[in-house]
Amino acid sequence: MAEPLDIAISPCPNDTFAFFGFKDNPHYRLHFLDIEELNRALIARRYAIAKGSFALMHKLAPDYDFAARGAAIGRGVGPVLVGNMHANARVALPGENTTANRLFRFWRERHPHLAQLEIMQMPFFEMLPALKAGRADAAVLIHEGRFVYAAAGLQLIEDLGAYFEKHMHVMIPLGCIYVRKDLPTATQQQFSEDLRISLESSLTHYRGRTAHYLGEILPFMQHHAQEHSVNVVEAHVDTYVTADTLELSAEARTSITAFAQLISSP
Repeated sequence: MAEPLDIAISPCPNDTFAFFGFKDNPHYRLHFLDIEELNRALIARRYAIAKGSFALMHKLAPDYDFAARGAAIGRGVGPVLVGNMHANARVALPGENTTANRLFRFWRERHPHLAQLEIMQMPFFEMLPALKAGRADAAVLIHEGRFVYAAAGLQLIEDLGAYFEKHMHVMIPLGCIYVRKDLPTATQQQFSEDLRISLESSLTHYRGRTAHYLGEILPFMQHHAQEHSVNVVEAHVDTYVTADTLELSAEARTSITAFAQLISSP
């Protein structure tokens, strides 16, 4: 039997939901990394298939294509800037290669009085603790962060996704599955089909709240998630797993092109 194909994804519920069908498939081996760790692994060409930020499109283009399935893209799905903002605020960001970082830059460029901010890059799961401990004044929260910041007593400064949508009039391309171009065509096609089957199976069980979902898929998502609440995990799935996760629409591809033009600018 051939060596399993290594695939790296984030531990967030939308990824573990989409890839649940890969968990016990002997042809694949899943690895779970923070989004910025994933981005750096892709830059290093460490994985043939991995989740990564759309903000890396140009940098990865010589070696990777983004898959038509598995993407996080939509409206009302962007990162949120929370905390307290002032001219010299310490702002935590989830990694310089992330889409969240680029969306924050898009917002900051239109607020020139904030040119002296102190930017701190850190894994997203360290952000809420940093805010609570006073090590950061504000943070750009991604993943489960957008669902829990209010309960943590944090104030919304700006919904960076809504801000981007208002100015660009397109969907927000957050992350996608990158596939290395030198992977055999048959392997790429089989992966795409297996991802379709996995996604459709998870969606069927989720919509029916079947015993398989409640006893297998949901615990798998909770095990890997930062926030284990059923409400938060399912809100994450409802927000980030869309029709465009199953297959990118024409509107999604137009939005990706618009975002690519934005990130190619100095």
